[in-house]
Amino acid sequence: MASDNFTTRAWRNLRIPIGYKLAIAITLLITSAMLLLGLLLIDRQGVLLRADIARFGLTVANQVADSAKELVLAKDELGLKVLVTNLTRNENINGTAIISAKGNVLARSGLVPPEEEIPHTRVDKGSLEVANIHEIEWYASEEQKYLVSFVSPIHFQDVIVGYSLATFSRQSLVQSREESVRLVVTIILTMILLGISGAIILGRRIAQPIQQLIKASSEIKAGNYEYRITEQRSDELGQLMVAFNEMAQGLRKKVQVEQAFSRFVPESVAKHMLSNLEQVKLGGETVTASVLFADIVGYTSLSEKLPAAKIAELLNEYFSYIAEAARLCGGTLDKYVGDCAMILFGVPEQDSRHAFHAIYFAVLLKNLIERLNTQRLWVGKIPIQFSIGVNCGSMLAGTMGSKNRMQYTVLGDAVNLASRLSGVAEAGEIIISEEMLQQPMVGNYVDVGGYQSVVLRGKDKPVATYRVDDVVTTLHQQMQEQIDSLLSRRMAGE
Repeated sequence: MASDNFTTRAWRNLRIPIGYKLAIAITLLITSAMLLLGLLLIDRQGVLLRADIARFGLTVANQVADSAKELVLAKDELGLKVLVTNLTRNENINGTAIISAKGNVLARSGLVPPEEEIPHTRVDKGSLEVANIHEIEWYASEEQKYLVSFVSPIHFQDVIVGYSLATFSRQSLVQSREESVRLVVTIILTMILLGISGAIILGRRIAQPIQQLIKASSEIKAGNYEYRITEQRSDELGQLMVAFNEMAQGLRKKVQVEQAFSRFVPESVAKHMLSNLEQVKLGGETVTASVLFADIVGYTSLSEKLPAAKIAELLNEYFSYIAEAARLCGGTLDKYVGDCAMILFGVPEQDSRHAFHAIYFAVLLKNLIERLNTQRLWVGKIPIQFSIGVNCGSMLAGTMGSKNRMQYTVLGDAVNLASRLSGVAEAGEIIISEEMLQQPMVGNYVDVGGYQSVVLRGKDKPVATYRVDDVVTTLHQQMQEQIDSLLSRRMAGE
């Protein structure tokens, strides 16, 4: 049973190229048509040959009857024997006979069928009548020949006085039929071979562009949007190739637009929007997430010391590290605002441990900046310090702006508080709200200190804040390995 199921599945999974299918179909069609035509030709040839022999045989039998009429009436047996003997000498005639009206053989020569093979009936007058049969097929066993005899009545004044019989060999008919069969078979085989060759050529001609389309589809599926079909054809397949190239060009432009879009919009947000283009609209939803702000300390004085090009180069360098580090920690880079980077955790992709991941990222970023500053000081460049503020809570996340210009971001008091915390943090400090300590994993895996109640702009009451010093030892080693990997990749990329 298992073997039968395996065989059935194998047949179902068997893929026959369309070129072979087309060649087989054309070959079967040509073969069937030629076989049918050959059978019709052979049958028609046999009918024509039999008709020719019948006409010839009846003509000879009628001539013998005319020649023997007077001899039969005169009962000249010697003359009849001479007549049939002379006729039999003809190489085309195998035997002749003269039969009386009473059925007696008056003279014979050569091969003559037995009397019982001659269909006849006796009438009152004693005459012999062949009952509407002028042709007798029989076999001479001694000579091993297939013969045919033709009978013609001998008339005298509307009275049948006897019969003449002429025998011919059917070997010529058999040979002619065999020759016809050989000729037709040769023609059929030739036409079948030509048909097969033509079918294979035609199948390959049609299958080749299809194979090219399959290969092109595989290339596009693999992400090679530069692949194009170079063959040009003037038929429908050529039109299909042109359409495919235009589609590939369109996909290439689409990918370029998506790549450019992803550079201006967080990757997760870009994927979400591009997968639901028809549902992109203004508005948002209330979520619980964490938000982090990282500000460059002393940016104003720094921008006065360095030209604009150097400032742009410096910002691009640090912000590229921030973006890569945020991706490692499950964060989404929301936007750059001047010298400040805003990173989201738990939105747009849900994360139940968003608060811990945000603090983990803040510590990783602090250590990463220290490593980068060491390298910058080593080559004589100005070091950069960041102040980091982190907060979590309820916020509105969605697409904000106008119908003509939208931006995905988060809004709310929790977001404003995170921004204020980054403003009160010192260079290299990470300040979090008290609410962050109540989130899962934070109290067990994060080292905090420096409690302080601060008054912030926009807040009626002082806000309890804490300084994050580090993560626990078991996570610190993992963090250092991530920083080493990140720096190695960036160096290799440069």
